[in-house]
Amino acid sequence: MTKQTILIGLLALNAGLFSLTACNDTPAENKQEAREDVQQAKQDLNDAEAKMKAAANEADAKMKAERDEMAANMRSTGEKLDAEIAEMDRKMEKATAKEKARWKERRARLVEERDQLNANLKEMGSDMKRGWEEFKGDVNRTMDKISDDMKADK
Repeated sequence: MTKQTILIGLLALNAGLFSLTACNDTPAENKQEAREDVQQAKQDLNDAEAKMKAAANEADAKMKAERDEMAANMRSTGEKLDAEIAEMDRKMEKATAKEKARWKERRARLVEERDQLNANLKEMGSDMKRGWEEFKGDVNRTMDKISDDMKADK
């Protein structure tokens, strides 16, 4: 982004220098035009920097909103998993041996998914070492798997 800013400044400076070599102008007119061109180039540079800063701020705000929404969804899914696990614990108290084995296996799978979800939530709260898109894809796959698991074996 700063390369663009420098490029704009250089182009404006070249336009100013070109004005100095224009025909039929007196040296005083050339100097005044050059000053005006340089001043305009500085203004264009400042405008470009302001636009880039605004765009960066907007991108940061969008990413923060996306992260906040994803974190809320992850917390909600974690709460649903905890409730499902608690329900299984109640069912296992009254279940037959065969049903208990089935519920224990399902419970173990849901606990593992909940732990993965909590690890992802913790990673999102820290400085992530991997890219946002990769992380988001992994979390979405985990959330889909959890959703499928919660629908199955009821």
